[in-house]
Amino acid sequence: MSGATQFHYLALDLVDSPEKIAEYQRLHQQIWPEVATHLRHHGVVNMEIYRLGNRLFMVMEVNQQFDAAKFAEASLRDPNIQRWEALMWQFQQPTPWTPAGEKWVAMERIFSLHDQ
Repeated sequence: MSGATQFHYLALDLVDSPEKIAEYQRLHQQIWPEVATHLRHHGVVNMEIYRLGNRLFMVMEVNQQFDAAKFAEASLRDPNIQRWEALMWQFQQPTPWTPAGEKWVAMERIFSLHDQ
């Protein structure tokens, strides 16, 4: 399956404040170049974030190079990523179902038309 991509679907909430939500969206119109480079370097092919109210839904498309554990470890070591994450955490909050100490949480697929 060389060259195949996989998708990860994650959820997170924003602080329920119109001002904070607007600023979060503004910051995502053009993310820091260091953040985009970091994502691509670790095998993230594409990333999209959708919003409904204060709930966010992220779709990550990753290639065979992506390793979630290595990505998380590298993110912790990179001061630019840590600054970005600290900035984002001003706007974000865990969902009611997010385990303590976590941020974005994987969603469970419950339906696929391909399986029908």
